[in-house]
Amino acid sequence: MIDIYLLEELLAFHDTGTLSAASEKLHLSQPALSRSMKKLEDILGVTLFERQKNKISLNENGILAAEYAAKILNQEKEMMEHIRAYDRSRHTITLGSCAPAPIFMLTPILSQTYADMTIASEIKREDTLLRGLSDNTYQIIVLTQPAESDELESIQWQSEHLYITLPPAHPLAGRTGVYLRELNGQTMLLYSQIGFWYELCMEKMPEARFLMQDEYTALGELVQASALPAFSTNLVRNNDERHMNRVFIPILDSEASVDYYCIFKKKSSILLGSFLRRVCANADGSDTRS
Repeated sequence: MIDIYLLEELLAFHDTGTLSAASEKLHLSQPALSRSMKKLEDILGVTLFERQKNKISLNENGILAAEYAAKILNQEKEMMEHIRAYDRSRHTITLGSCAPAPIFMLTPILSQTYADMTIASEIKREDTLLRGLSDNTYQIIVLTQPAESDELESIQWQSEHLYITLPPAHPLAGRTGVYLRELNGQTMLLYSQIGFWYELCMEKMPEARFLMQDEYTALGELVQASALPAFSTNLVRNNDERHMNRVFIPILDSEASVDYYCIFKKKSSILLGSFLRRVCANADGSDTRS
């Protein structure tokens, strides 16, 4: 059997091209590295190196061995990552979402349903979330469209509609609706962790000046104290004290209304059963946090 460290040292020599460079990379002495390479040759029963005075290089056998070493080491890394991810999945449920509202609303349900497990959540791009669901980084993800796969199942959950909130004295406060282009060029308060909504804002309002806030609490204080426009949605409106004494005006762009889908692996349906039943029971838009 070949020890992993021998393959790592062979690959280091292949990548660096010299004993001295490989030794430095591995933090080994050159004599120790030379002994390792001789040991590997003995195990394989073939010569891997062309040895000349003051020079050593891989022969064709050595190049082939280095290629296999790279594959084996990559497989070892992949194995470790997958096993660790599997172990985490047995003790942790990780929710990934393309926007903040599903995180705010679904994380408490997961915590209540699985009190003996760790609940983690994060906001990522939709393609990243799908890859993460595939490799078990996430047990459940929320996207704006259902996933089409024999291995995945999608449940339509809630719809979210974007609003702009304004002080009553703002020139647009009397409108029954507004398009994002009408806000272009204005200075606005914006939470930095809004997921896909950020791209929509950048596309529709390229000349707007956004005062970005990384902390949700700090943003709320600014909204209360400021006359600047800020965004909210129907999913957070009733519990969003940041926008008290403000006028809520719906955004009329078609892209400002989305449907959310909870997506999970079919083989996880037993683990997630209690949670999914609560999601289905509240898929009509009622408050899932009760």
